[in-house]
Amino acid sequence: MAVDQRTPADRAYEAVRKLKPGTWESVEALAVFAVHCSSHPGSREALASAEAAAGRLKVGTWESVRALAWLEKATTTLR
Repeated sequence: MAVDQRTPADRAYEAVRKLKPGTWESVEALAVFAVHCSSHPGSREALASAEAAAGRLKVGTWESVRALAWLEKATTTLR
């Protein structure tokens, strides 16, 4: 079995791009990636995807609070 030589950020980017859009979990994962991998070329795309998905979801659960808090952190980190 070959060892994946990509950076953790590249592997994380691949993973967040494969997430099912439209869930609070995907919003949170995209935002966390954007915060922790802010220098990665895909961080702004991840942030935009998180913002778009969050705008279509219903708030009112602990998952939504956590995801929106990470989204706010990502927004302030990247802008």
